[in-house]
This record gives sequence, C-alpha cells and structure tokens, in this order.
Amino acid sequence: MNPARKKILLVGASGVIGKHLVVALTPNYEIVRAGRSGPDVALDLTDASQLVAKLKSMGSLDAVISTAGRANFIPLSAVRPAGIESSAYGLGLKDKLMGQVNLALAARDVLNEGGSIILTTGTTNETPVLGGSSLSMVNGAIEAWVRAAATELRSIRINVVSPSLVEGTTGPGLAAFPGFEVISGEKVARAYIRCLESGINGVTIRV
Repeated sequence: MNPARKKILLVGASGVIGKHLVVALTPNYEIVRAGRSGPDVALDLTDASQLVAKLKSMGSLDAVISTAGRANFIPLSAVRPAGIESSAYGLGLKDKLMGQVNLALAARDVLNEGGSIILTTGTTNETPVLGGSSLSMVNGAIEAWVRAAATELRSIRINVVSPSLVEGTTGPGLAAFPGFEVISGEKVARAYIRCLESGINGVTIRV
C-alpha cells in the first residue's frame, strides 16, 4: 500500500506561479488550493483572524506555501509621508509582508512535525525597478524575517523563493521589468520543490 500523500496548502494557487506549482506538485502531493476566491479555500492575507480560523479548520498539514501577496507599483515621487492605512506603501505592508508573516505564524499550529513553510518574494530585493520601491521594501523585510524565524521554529522549516519575471506574467507586472529574462514555470516550481524536499532552512532561493 502506498503511504498517504503529504498535504499542502497552496495560497495563491490561481496566480501565475501558483498555477505552475499546481501542475508540478499534484502528482506527488495532495494540494489544497487557496486564494481570495478559492478555488478550494477562500483566504484573505490581510485578515489575520480569518487565517487562523481557516487553517485550524483544515486539520494537520505537511506544508504551507504562499505565492500570494500584493504591493503597488508607484513612482517614488508620488509617495508622500503618511500612516500605513493611507500610504501608497500600505497595500504591500498589509498584504505581501504581514499577510505572509501572519500566514506563517498561523501555520505553526497546524503543521506536522518536520513541516515546511515557503514564502515568496521577488527579484526587486536585489534588482530594483522603476516604481518598485514598495516591492523592494517588503521583499527585503520578508527575507530578513525568515532568516530570523528559522532560528526559532524548532520542528518546522521555513524558506523563501525569490523569482524573477515568470512566464505567463501580464499587465503592469510585465511592463515593470523591461529586458529581464523570462523564467520558465518549470524552473520556478523546482525551487519550491527544493524547499519542500531538500531539508534546507532559513534560505532564500533566487530563480
């Protein structure tokens, strides 16, 4: 008899990276696809109490992967001093940064021993683009937080995948990265599989 397949919650399953991951992981894992509109579970990264409740309702998991998280593209000249709620940076801070951090914190209570958390940042942490200061800020913060969190999550591993421009990207996201090499979905998916299966911890894999 084959052992039960490991169960993964994939947040952002309907996005560009998420779709590639569903294809890559489905043969070997049980995937619960989550996002603002599901399709299996509706999750809002900006609602911390909802994250806790929804994850607890799923029972035990072997991994939680986030390929989700929004932030505004906006010229720095248009950014004015403001509180988080009214700042042009507010979306990135509440959604991509604290949304993923809160998801990881909530995951601690539902992951099996030896479980894995994988968050997603992006190339702007090291390679800035015009209008991308919000993304650069939150991506750098996530990676620094994961390095610190890895020292305290005793039975759970946590890592980051930082992709460049992924095939299938359209709209403003594509226009913001002129001249960037387009990374295949298969190559990006392999980075998440490495985080899942290789035993690394506190690492950012750049793709």
